[in-house]
Amino acid sequence: MEAVEDELRNFIKVMITVSLSLTYCYFICSRIPKGKFRLVSVLPVISIFAFFPLILSSFFLQFYFAPCIGWLANFKLLLFAFGKDDNISINPSIPLLDFILVTIFPIKIKQTKAFQNNTNKESLLSNTGKCVFKLDLGFFINALLWSFMVQMYVIYKEHVSSMNPIVVHFLYSSRMMFGIQIQFALIAALAKLFISQELEPQFNNPHLSTSLGNFWSKRWNLMVSNLLKSTIHEPTRSLFIPVLGRRWAIHPAILATYVVSGLMHELMHFYVGRTWPTWEVTWFFIIHGVCVTIEVETKKKASKNGWKLHPIISTPLTVGFVMATGIWLCYAELIHWGADAREIEEYVALVDFVKHRLRIA
Repeated sequence: MEAVEDELRNFIKVMITVSLSLTYCYFICSRIPKGKFRLVSVLPVISIFAFFPLILSSFFLQFYFAPCIGWLANFKLLLFAFGKDDNISINPSIPLLDFILVTIFPIKIKQTKAFQNNTNKESLLSNTGKCVFKLDLGFFINALLWSFMVQMYVIYKEHVSSMNPIVVHFLYSSRMMFGIQIQFALIAALAKLFISQELEPQFNNPHLSTSLGNFWSKRWNLMVSNLLKSTIHEPTRSLFIPVLGRRWAIHPAILATYVVSGLMHELMHFYVGRTWPTWEVTWFFIIHGVCVTIEVETKKKASKNGWKLHPIISTPLTVGFVMATGIWLCYAELIHWGADAREIEEYVALVDFVKHRLRIA
């Protein structure tokens, strides 16, 4: 019980400090002309945000919340420094609370015409004046599948003396993929209670992906994909266009994007394991980046000849490749650190803590 209380206190302290830091950015940094001077003004905040996840000891917070602060918020602040983020930079009338929530969490306000013209917000308020808390069918399906994978994982570990690593990695990888989607959906639903605006979709049926490019850019974790596109892909492509031309500049941009994504995922793993990275996750993204560049050229040539794989073939190949490489490279390190067992133990401890508090109340 004490461990849960201590971690909750640490989390509250982190959130208060993060909110105060972003309040400084909202009132002070936003008054500084965009560019290198505003960048200098936000660099202390970026440094603090990179350090904060090390204060947390819970696997759940390290894996699911730390990337929001150490990665996403910092990348958004970089865009904010140069006036490139269309939520917190281009719209000067955004309220402080909206600014903080959009910067911290993997959400993005939907770009309606009213929003772009800085007119009235697109309200989500009901007739009673309360904001709608809404979770779609996909959330409940993912929650059901996540729960099933957790139960299967626990049963397998309890009843099988010699566990097959492939089975363990498959069950854990599957549950993490569903868990990430659940987490993002809950954050978006809660954020709507305060932001009172429509938010961009975070996922788009990744199980229906017809290619790796389709999976990464249009279906899986769209908040991170859009952020990487603005911070890495577009600047890199602009840099290489004078050298390679518009036709070929896309390839170093793709590779740079996947390399940076891999490095940031290594940082996430460092927050969890606190050990020097093995670079397996980086190789996962490098492999996918190389495959996407090959895919881009193959699709161009195939389209000229009128060739196209039917989704019945391309979808299983795409999802199968993502799962196979993910099981092989993405989650092995976390399992080696015992993160799979830590997560379940924390769920049990949290449930016991809530039950204890309810009995006291």
